[in-house]
Amino acid sequence: MSESHLRVISQLIDGGDPEVSISTLADQLEWSTSHASRVITELEAYGCVQTKQSGREKLVSLTEIEPIEQLEGLLTEYRHMDLPALLAGSGLQILYYLDRGRTATELAERSGVSRATVYRRLDDLQLVGVIGKSKSRYRLNEPFTVLASIARGLFHQKHRRETREHVVGLNFLWETHDEYLFACDSDISTEGFHLTGPALFGEFGVPLLTRDRRHYFRTDRLTEVDPVELVCHTLLIDDGSRYRTYCLLLIQKQDIDRTELRERAEHYHPEATIDLRTIVDGLIEYLETSGETTAEHLPEWEEFKQTAREYEVTL
Repeated sequence: MSESHLRVISQLIDGGDPEVSISTLADQLEWSTSHASRVITELEAYGCVQTKQSGREKLVSLTEIEPIEQLEGLLTEYRHMDLPALLAGSGLQILYYLDRGRTATELAERSGVSRATVYRRLDDLQLVGVIGKSKSRYRLNEPFTVLASIARGLFHQKHRRETREHVVGLNFLWETHDEYLFACDSDISTEGFHLTGPALFGEFGVPLLTRDRRHYFRTDRLTEVDPVELVCHTLLIDDGSRYRTYCLLLIQKQDIDRTELRERAEHYHPEATIDLRTIVDGLIEYLETSGETTAEHLPEWEEFKQTAREYEVTL
């Protein structure tokens, strides 16, 4: 979200009127009406504002989504701080990962922002007391801890808006600021949305008879979902015994590199609601020891051997 987006939100909060025309808003911000209209259109796409026609004027107002309400509280209480400048652009990406104490290196790796920019933005935030630093780890100070929730809420709203125009029955399963995994009841052919989950196993020699919902992964990092990504996605979708068995079959069928699988699990682990790293380690050890080292939700080895024969997977 740009500084212009946040300036509009701030002005709508400070202005006091629940609705204001775009031309009035442009005058208040000393912008051209065309620039204000473009920014409003973008904010409306994010779900942060709503508009309605009133005669010849278009009126704009803030929506009641949680991150906007949280942001309104901060902007109202800390009017003396230039929060739009502090939060804009890479600021929100960095704040997304300040839900806990992290080093600058961790923040750079998670956010995709260069280390130099991370240090600069952290210095700006520290200067005004938004964050503190202890033993190389940066943390949000009270009452600014809500900024991590605001950042996550704004990105989630953007993802929801981006996806809802293509699908019905949307359910998010895993998410970062720029990638997300979701289930839905629709087929999607839009660029950047990649089919994943059980429906993709057949592409890699493990055809599954499943009537589960469709699963997609939205990312600009990949051009396609490979078997390593597919194992991680499948466990994020469902880490029960059936899906773990599917993953065992896929790992063996495609002779997935164990080191690569562990590294990829590390990418998904921090934002996962399950202990993905431990689960992947368990799958690998199970296969490498022919079932002697087992874990919860894994089949007996003889049972798995029979399943593997049915899918023509060599152990």
